[in-house]
Parts: sequence; C-alpha cells; structure tokens
Amino acid sequence: MFVIWVCVVVFSLIGRSHQQTANCLPTEYSSHNCSCIAKDVLCQAIVVLAPLRNSLTLNSLSIFDSPHLQLPNKTFNHLTLSRLSLANNQLNDSAFQMQTFEGLTVQDLDLSNNKLTKIPEAVINVANIRGLSVSGNPFENFHNQEQIMKKIGNTLHRFSFGDAEFDPTWPTELKQFPRLEELNVTRGGFSLMPIDAFYGFERSLKKLLIENTALKSVPLAFGRLNYMTELHFDHNQEVGDFGMNVPLVQGILNHIGLISLKDDNITTFPQILGKFDNLTKLQMGQNALKFVSDQSANAIKRVTSLSLRNSSISRIPGALQDMKTLKDIDLSFNGIHSIQRQDLENLTNLETLNLNYNPLQYISNHAFQKSIKLSRVEFRNTSLTNVPCAIKNLCLGTMNITVDLTGNTIECTCSLQWLYKWGSHDESSNRNQHLSILGKCLTIDSTIQDYYDKTLKDCPDSYLCDDIDVNSNPDCNAV
Repeated sequence: MFVIWVCVVVFSLIGRSHQQTANCLPTEYSSHNCSCIAKDVLCQAIVVLAPLRNSLTLNSLSIFDSPHLQLPNKTFNHLTLSRLSLANNQLNDSAFQMQTFEGLTVQDLDLSNNKLTKIPEAVINVANIRGLSVSGNPFENFHNQEQIMKKIGNTLHRFSFGDAEFDPTWPTELKQFPRLEELNVTRGGFSLMPIDAFYGFERSLKKLLIENTALKSVPLAFGRLNYMTELHFDHNQEVGDFGMNVPLVQGILNHIGLISLKDDNITTFPQILGKFDNLTKLQMGQNALKFVSDQSANAIKRVTSLSLRNSSISRIPGALQDMKTLKDIDLSFNGIHSIQRQDLENLTNLETLNLNYNPLQYISNHAFQKSIKLSRVEFRNTSLTNVPCAIKNLCLGTMNITVDLTGNTIECTCSLQWLYKWGSHDESSNRNQHLSILGKCLTIDSTIQDYYDKTLKDCPDSYLCDDIDVNSNPDCNAV
C-alpha cells in the first residue's frame, strides 16, 4: 500500500514544469535532488536533508533510493506532514538517532522495505502519529518492543508489518495498539492464529489485510472483529477449499462490505460467504476456479461488485444469473471465447463489464438485451476483429456508452455504417447521450472514434447488424 503511494507521487511529479516545482520546494531543499508539486516533495539519492529554519507544512515528503541517507537529531524539525516516506533506502537500526523525529508532526510514517530489525525508538517523538509501516524489514518478532509500541499505541490507527524472516508465532505485542483501525500483515510464516489474536483492538479494527502466510484455514479469530468492514485475505495458498470451511456464526460480522480472497488456491465459491449479510464487493481473482455452483452464487445474492480476474474461467459462469444485484463484473485475463445470448440475461442492474485479455471471438447479436443499465463494456486485447453488433442493444438513448476495443485488430470499413446510424446524434430526437469507442483501426491509420465521427457518415447504408433494430430495445424505456 505504501509502495504504491510512492509510485503515484513519482509519476505525478514527472513531466511537470520547473515553475510548478519551484513554487512549493522549500529553499533549504533546493540544493538537493528534490522536486515538488502541489506540496508533495520527492527526494532521491540524498545523504543529509538540510534543516528547516522556519515552520513548514506540506502534504508529503518522500525520500527514496538513498542508501547513504543520514538521519541526525531534528532532521525533520519544524515540518508538518500528512505522510513521510523513508521506504526503500536500505536503512538499518543505527541510521536513526533518538531525536531524529523531534519537532516533526506527521500522520503516517512509512519505513517499509529497509534493513531494520526493530521499530526505531525515535518514533516515540513523533507527535500524534496515526500510521506506521515497517513491512518488508527483516523483523523476526516484536520482543522487547512493547514499551515503544505502548507509547505510540494511544494514537496509532494504522499499522503494517511482515517479512519472510518473521517468526511463525503470532505477535501478541499488537495488543499495545488499542485504537487500531487498520492492520496490514504483508508476509509471515505463521500457520496458526490464536483465537485472541486481535485482543486489545477487536472493537476498533475496521480493515484487515492478511497475505503471504502459511495459514491453512480462515482463522476463527476473524469472528471476533464485529466492526470490520473490509477483509483482504490474499495469497494464502495453503488455505484451499478445505480451509475455507470454518464455523463462523451468521450475523456476527454484519458490517463487512468487502472481502478479497485472491490467490488462495480455492476452486469454488466458499459457502462461508453466505455468513456475511451485508457483503457487496467480492474479489476472488487468481484462483483456479473449476465451477461456480448455483448454491454458492445464491449465498452472495447481495453482491454488487464481483472480480473473477485471472481465474482460469473458460466461459461466463451460468450461476452468475442468480446474482441479480451485480453492477460490476471483472472477468479479465481468463479463457472466455464467447458471450452467448443467455449469459448475462438476468443481470438487469449491470453497469460495467470487463472482459479484457480474453480470447473472445464471438458475441451473440442478442447479448446485453436486458442489461438496460450497462454503460461500459471493455474488450481490450481480445480476438475480436469487428465491432460487436450486440452493442446496439445498449440503451444509448438514455445514457452515455463506452465500448473499449483497445488492442484489437478492428477492421474499419463502410460495413460499420450501422454503427453511425445507431450512435450518431439525431437533432430531431434532442438526444445528448454520447457513444465513445476506444481503440485503433487495422485497415486505416485512424482511431475507431475518429473513423466513426468523420468517415462513416459518408458511407452508403450497410445491412450488417440489420437483425437488430436501431435503438429498438423496449426495455431501455425502463431505465
């Protein structure tokens, strides 16, 4: 999570003007290899950060790729930040002085992916710290660190840890964080989690991430997290289908709205999902799903967003028909070759369909007929060579439509004149809705959108797709 944030800041800074950079970069940092935009400062390959003479408030300060970075006392004095990132600098325990953070006010401190073996004692001098990440450091445990953890525990809301070197025993020292709302365990060798693993913050924890562990089943300790709203239980490959069969009582975890079970070596929808009455978002990508049973699909009938990305699916599961509340489906990176008429027939609330990176070759002309709310369909990098006639079933008369055909070998000829007749603005109808078609033509140096906007209007009538009347879907009037 913290690494992703750094990357976003990096790319947001690249390419901006020097004038913008100069506007928010403090004078003391101007001699460093630093950039600034919108009060986000990024520094690379520096040794010592010049001390500030006056108080300064920024959104963030990120120092990375600085293996020789020195952090003397009061390095960040007079500085107020939302986030300070010292990730990816090869920092070891001796890099921090006791007063390194004296005079610093920051909400989130990122020390991930360094060479630390313990939480630096210097963090106790950070006023009102809310978030701390030490993930990706070779910690073996938190032994003899309870006093440090206790001193920051009264304000800490977010904590991340995990490494391949971490002991296989769950760290009970986490009880020193009684106000914890978000816990991210990014890696660990533990195969068991005690029933009281979250003792001390069971009633405050709202978001939990447990990934890359040796756990063999869903821990019963999850059942004590009555106020949890998000559970990310990913990349725990020893769990499998059997490990999903745990006796959780229905109605206890009734605040969970999102569950992610990516890459957990499961082959079907776990029945345990039926225990979560308010589950609306489910992510099950990177599992080799053999089938989706009607019974398991019916158990999650309130889900509105479903991801089966990269799940070895060869066709759209028929059981999805029972999930009538679905609004968003991600079936990308699978082996789906076709969309049949009945595949999405009952999904009348569907708004977004993602079939990117499938060997898709055939789409029935009668697909999408009842998908009256479907406004975005994505077919990036499939085997399609033509714009599917089935998009004429979409309700362009009542909403904007986007069809993404990027990466396909689409033939742009006058045979697409049907597309212009369907999608063009008719002044007499006083219609303001817009059709966006993304992608490039194979047969001409043009985008599909430009070909649609500038060329098709001069083409003779095409009889292709005539079995579908233009804007004739009667259900569209119900939108």
